[in-house]
Amino acid sequence: MSKKETENKELATTEETLPSISPRPSFDDGLGEIGADDLIIPRLIVSQDQHKLSPELTGRLYCDVTGDAKDKMKMVIIKFTKSRVLFPEKYKKDNDPLCRSHNFTMPADDIDGASPMSENCTSCEYAKWGKDNTPPSCQECWNMLVVDLDAYMPMWFTVKSKALKPTRKIISALKMRTGAKRLPVWNLSFDVAVDVSPGDSGDAYIPVFSGLAELSDDDKENMQIIHDQLVNEDVKDIAADNAGSSSVEGKEDDF
Repeated sequence: MSKKETENKELATTEETLPSISPRPSFDDGLGEIGADDLIIPRLIVSQDQHKLSPELTGRLYCDVTGDAKDKMKMVIIKFTKSRVLFPEKYKKDNDPLCRSHNFTMPADDIDGASPMSENCTSCEYAKWGKDNTPPSCQECWNMLVVDLDAYMPMWFTVKSKALKPTRKIISALKMRTGAKRLPVWNLSFDVAVDVSPGDSGDAYIPVFSGLAELSDDDKENMQIIHDQLVNEDVKDIAADNAGSSSVEGKEDDF
């Protein structure tokens, strides 16, 4: 037998011994025709004094739809986007934004009673840093569609202001790990807790991240299913639907 024939025979034998993978069985969750389009995805916030929730919730991770609060959460990112929002300089809790961008580059056309400040965010003066390193008036927002790995609950988690620095660190670590391991970000988890950042106007509570780890095979499979169901969700679509949307849109009270 020639060398090529031997290699072909070995390959055929290997293929015959590979286990067949059965398709995942269908599952009746008892909720009939309810689909992803019918769901309200909760908002996750780090509760601040300014949110005026119950005092025992301050400084905790708070889910606005369920009312649950946690000191720590194991989190998986399903989707990540950037956006911008500009509020009046003299901000009040019920102020609508003057301008915003859902995609971080172009102003949105869905702002009642407001006009875009510029043709694009790159050329907009409100989006530029000051010469003395003062942050732009138009705030950078990082929006993460996440899953609480313990509860398997998807939530939108938006951070800006003081929360961007620790968030940038974990996103950088995720970016490097996903590239090195050739894994999608929803195959990795990390822990989220809350720390206090003292300031002249009072304490601010910010997220802190640790414990980056690869998921088990079962969790990877489940996160892939959740990703496929929710990949088309957009944070702008639910802003008006959630009771906690004002806290996420806030100028100074959301970290």
